[in-house]
Amino acid sequence: MKDIIIEKYIDLYLTNAAEIKNVYVFAKHLNISEEEFYQYYPSLEAIESNLFAEWFIQVKNNLKSSELYPNYSSREKLLSFYFAWIEALKKHRSFVSQRWDKQSKHISIPKTPDFLKSLKEEFISFSNEIIREGIQSNEVNDRKFIGEKYADALWLNLLFITNFWVNDHSLNFEKTDEAIEKSVNLAFDLMGQTALDSMLNFGKFLFQNR
Repeated sequence: MKDIIIEKYIDLYLTNAAEIKNVYVFAKHLNISEEEFYQYYPSLEAIESNLFAEWFIQVKNNLKSSELYPNYSSREKLLSFYFAWIEALKKHRSFVSQRWDKQSKHISIPKTPDFLKSLKEEFISFSNEIIREGIQSNEVNDRKFIGEKYADALWLNLLFITNFWVNDHSLNFEKTDEAIEKSVNLAFDLMGQTALDSMLNFGKFLFQNR
């Protein structure tokens, strides 16, 4: 039933958003009672929050079910997710674009729009998993204090990529593919061991052995 509710919500949002003015009216479009609606969602706003999180979970589970995924590096896992995320959103581009444009001016840090809060929770958990694996494989440098903000930085990256795709009018969204590769490579270059880290470590060594 949840899938039917989401499908009807997206359809009405795109064709006649005024008809989604309250749960009672929306339930009538579904031919169910208001009471039955509440068995699945506590509010209309919860539908949007849930659907973005559900799309994320589907993408993540599909990736993890692949035989190749466990052998990917942390960088490759994040790249694979972003490409798969955009592919999933393509099925609902009209809705995502319209919803994103409506809220884009309010998508900021530290405030997260209500319709993205569940997605953020899921993504932060996924990001921390990738970061932990990256630290174990030495792809990611576990910096004191800064390391705690890596997942938040990747969340910003997800917002950037989604927003870039919403506004991308290149053939087959080729520019978005390029943005994904460049942004993920930059993220891992920044999270990895850098020349500055080497200088600091060398300076620490000299200080300790003077």
